[in-house]
Amino acid sequence: MLKALSFFMALSLVCCPFSLVWSQNTGENTPPPVRVVEPDKKTDSAHAAIRDTERYEFGIYTGLLSVEDFNTNPLLGFAFVYHVNDNLFAQVNYGSSKVSRATFEDVADQNFLSSGDRRFNYLTLSGAWQIMHGRSYYRTTGKYNSGFYLTAGLGNVEFAGNSELDIVVGASYRIIRTDWLALNFDYRNHIFSREFIGDDKQTMNNEFVLGFNFFF
Repeated sequence: MLKALSFFMALSLVCCPFSLVWSQNTGENTPPPVRVVEPDKKTDSAHAAIRDTERYEFGIYTGLLSVEDFNTNPLLGFAFVYHVNDNLFAQVNYGSSKVSRATFEDVADQNFLSSGDRRFNYLTLSGAWQIMHGRSYYRTTGKYNSGFYLTAGLGNVEFAGNSELDIVVGASYRIIRTDWLALNFDYRNHIFSREFIGDDKQTMNNEFVLGFNFFF
């Protein structure tokens, strides 16, 4: 019995220093607490530009006009727009294009139109209804309100010695770039009757333009 008691006392004296060293090392290796630094200022979120209270626009546009039986030529035009509400607007358009010689004129080697009759001019009044509204993105920083519209209207067109009723149908994709500037990509089909070289026919004349509109 005395021998067993002496053995356990000797064992405790040997193990005690190791336990103290282990506890000291364990305390020294404990990492300090992590301090989270919060930024003083927060980045403002980006907002897409919108039309404020302005109801009117004045615009200029340019593009291409394809005249039936003739060629495709540059077009320049002006637009005045009135916004009835967020989904509906009315617009007046004036456009002009100088139509070049047609293929059949080159083949016949003669001009069938005088210089003045080659000017394609139109003045139309139309309405536009927004059928889709969304956002347009440019890279990762640009976010703009946009909308897709269907358009229809009436007007007058002068070409090849004719002055006729012009039925206009088309579509417009509009992007509000800033609170004072909008971009529009328009397609219009001018449908009217034309008498030319003894032939009276209904023609379809397609127009594709890019416009810049200023709110006021």
